Amino acid sequence: MLKNSNFLIVDGSSLLVRAYFASAYGGRVMQSKSGVYTNGVFGFMSMLLKAVEQMQPTHLFVAWDVSRDTFRRELYPQYKGTRGELPDMLHPQFDTMKDVLDSLGVPQHLDERYEADDIIGTLAIKAADEGHDVLVLTGDRDALQLVRDKVTVAIMKKGITEMNYYTPASLFEEWGLTASQIIDLKGLMGDTSDNIPGVPGIGEKTAKKLLGEYGTVENLIANRHELKGKMKDKIEEHQELARLSKVLATIVLDVPIPQAVDDCRLSIRMESARDKLAELDLNRVWTQLTKVMTPTA
Repeated sequence: MLKNSNFLIVDGSSLLVRAYFASAYGGRVMQSKSGVYTNGVFGFMSMLLKAVEQMQPTHLFVAWDVSRDTFRRELYPQYKGTRGELPDMLHPQFDTMKDVLDSLGVPQHLDERYEADDIIGTLAIKAADEGHDVLVLTGDRDALQLVRDKVTVAIMKKGITEMNYYTPASLFEEWGLTASQIIDLKGLMGDTSDNIPGVPGIGEKTAKKLLGEYGTVENLIANRHELKGKMKDKIEEHQELARLSKVLATIVLDVPIPQAVDDCRLSIRMESARDKLAELDLNRVWTQLTKVMTPTA
């Protein structure tokens, strides 16, 4: 259950892509009377409002990816180079979704230099430091490195009806790693979805075994003389690649964000929300919104 959290941070890009494909899978195309595609927007709002209804957060924030040309691509030009393009019907729904959230008064942010994960991480740690219990809603397992005492990460498996919740204890129970070691794991085994190279020939099982013995990528490299045979050769030969991969996998926690924690207090502007949803012919979303929210404006 979404309990004991009062600050909900949503990975907007992850949620919208999932919402789009969940509806498009059945060949369902939704458009407003004026021709605006809305199936992703409809699914996004449905999932977001269910999360708000279950969790009853006092604060809400949405982070977006905006470009693949972030600082990580400057470090490694092939970063995310294997990602396919999004469907034509989905592309315009990012702007539509941001417009809808603006009409609701939901704080959101994007930054061309950073990814949504970096924005999420920065705000999650700030909010936790100010005493909030934070829940990060995402489909991206990279966010597991953010898990700590006051930050829970929920990984969507099927909408928000099926999610895995990670606290420090459950993360260690399932992965055998601490949150910070999730970064070291990527440093060693890489990540095909983000095209992070890792060390050639090292998979998840071997990476976990090495981290169990040495703790971090840096400590493993420093003690590579203790390794034997081909493993010693791999680490010797690819140590810089391991270091680079770890940097690429590390979420930045000091992204400049215009919103302060207090600016994210949940307060829906019902009148402008009604007008925007009517414009997009999303009447069912308006009905759901009125059930979930007590009008504040």
